[in-house]
Amino acid sequence: MTRPWTVRRMADQFIELLGTAPASIDDGKLTFIRGSLSTTLSIWKDRYDRSAFGWMVHTDYTGLRDRMDGFGGVGIRIDHPAPTGNAGPADIPPAACYPWPAGSAPLAPEATASVTRYGPSSLHFVRDSHDLGLLLLADSHVPRDRVWSFTPANNEPARLAKAMLLARQCGDKELERAAVTKLRNRGEEPAAHRPDYLFRQAVAEWSRQYAKVTGMDLGDLAKLKGKRPQYPEIP
Repeated sequence: MTRPWTVRRMADQFIELLGTAPASIDDGKLTFIRGSLSTTLSIWKDRYDRSAFGWMVHTDYTGLRDRMDGFGGVGIRIDHPAPTGNAGPADIPPAACYPWPAGSAPLAPEATASVTRYGPSSLHFVRDSHDLGLLLLADSHVPRDRVWSFTPANNEPARLAKAMLLARQCGDKELERAAVTKLRNRGEEPAAHRPDYLFRQAVAEWSRQYAKVTGMDLGDLAKLKGKRPQYPEIP
């Protein structure tokens, strides 16, 4: 007799569909390691409708994960289309939900198709730490192979500060150059549709907080909050 579905059984089913064994399994969280990147596929049940579930993927830079845990790490979420297939990148995307199997019924075909079609491309979306930094610097969602990074406009200053943090952690001068260039180009624009709060000021505030928890030098960014900013030199 087929055993009833649990989150752990669902995780085992996902592994079979993906054809890739994770480095670790924690109930409904499958963690895959590639170099300095940690990618977690999380299976969740809808808090309001327990007959529905979904899955999402997040890729994080391991070298800063513990120190930046309170800020969601240094990484991005990768989204995939809803079962209808007509959902695309959006700042408030609809959740891609699937029916939780009743009793010992098999997994719904749309859920199986979702994992096999979008799972592998989601797990390998971020190529390396440099690519992660460029995705953090993106002006909007970045599509690749039918899935996309969730990089909304309202967290753009925070993402830029994280990209700079990542660049300095890795000694990636090319990434740092790209971050400084974007900061110079966007610094005097309003942040998140607030005319009284400039992009550089938001970057400065996030940089101050990140420097405090990581112990890394982001002082040149933190100083950008004043009325007469001195932008960092392009390395």
